[in-house]
Parts: sequence; structure tokens; C-alpha cells
Amino acid sequence: MAEPPAAAPRTRLSREARNAQLLDVAEGLFAERGFEGTSMEDVARAAGVTRPVIYSHYASKDEVFLACVRRARGELEAGIREPEIMIEAGASVEIVMERAGEVFFSLLERDPRRWMVLFNPSIALSAELSERLVAMRRHTIARIAEMLGHFSAGDEEANTAFAYAVSGVGEQLGRWWLANPNIPKARLIAYYRDFITGGLTAWQAAAPD
Repeated sequence: MAEPPAAAPRTRLSREARNAQLLDVAEGLFAERGFEGTSMEDVARAAGVTRPVIYSHYASKDEVFLACVRRARGELEAGIREPEIMIEAGASVEIVMERAGEVFFSLLERDPRRWMVLFNPSIALSAELSERLVAMRRHTIARIAEMLGHFSAGDEEANTAFAYAVSGVGEQLGRWWLANPNIPKARLIAYYRDFITGGLTAWQAAAPD
């Protein structure tokens, strides 16, 4: 009788590669089941490792989720740099907001799971985790407010308020697109651009001299 073929040797991942794999797996689970519906055991099983391997990277589920969000927000903020450069070069608000929409919705198009984790609506988060996520979001909002300052005569408070509105427009349009994927991305970007530039124009017109 012929000998059965030898099992292929298992490839041992570097710590960096293993960490990336764990985040990819956790990201998918969080997007599918939500934060409260995902356990460390789920992550370990889906990644094909034991729980001690997970705990050698992250001390808790909160830390895993935080790392997933930090990675997604880092990708989003890296994309913000291009509109910032366009502003520095003197581009109009319409052109800048169209490019910002392209950056934002391309992230959703490329990886819906990552976008869903980034804009996770769960209320089952610990107070500490919520605070850390809010701090990251505020950092992004501050960069948007700084960009808006180039197009408005508003003070810091007004620019920050409008930056939150800009962020909300993008998030809600993104949720709408997820529910209606037949809508062309170009049309979504046009809505985003027009809503924001229209609002900014009206805001500027209403500002006291």
C-alpha cells in the first residue's frame, strides 16, 4: 500500500504577519457579528490559533477592537492628506470636497468590513474603550476643521461644528450606500460634494461681517 503523502509543513508567521492576520480576522467578525457578538475564542478559532496566541498580542477584546479601529482610521487619515495638499495648492472647495469624497467612499468600496468597524454603532463598549475611540475620532475631526478654516471666516468653534457635520454627512451617505449598492459611486461623491459646498456657501453668506 502506498504511503500517504506527507503533510505540508506549517508556515510559522512572523509576529507582525500574525498580528495583521488576527486583525483581518477580527475585523471580519466585528463587522458581521458586532462587538458584543464576537469573543476572543471566536477570533482564535477563525484565525486557526489558540487563545494564548491572541492574548500574546492583545490583553482583551477591547484592545483587539481598538487596534482594528486604529488601523482603519489610520488609513482614512492617510487619505485626508491629499485634500490637505490640494488646499495648500489653492484648489477650490468644490474640487477639494470631491476628492475628499473619493477618498472616503473608496475606503468603503474597497473594504466594507473595515468601514463598518470604523463607524461601529455599538453601545456595548466599555467606558474606557468608548473614550479612546472618541479621542481618535476627534483627531480626525480636528483635521477636517483645519481644512474648513481655509474656506470660511468662522472661528474655531464654528469650524469644529461644521467639521462634525461634514463627518456626519459622509457617514450617513456611506450607510445609505451600503443599503443601496446599485447607486454609482460617482453620484454618491457628487451628493457629498454638493451637500457640503452648498452648506458651506450658505454658512459663509450668513456669517456676520
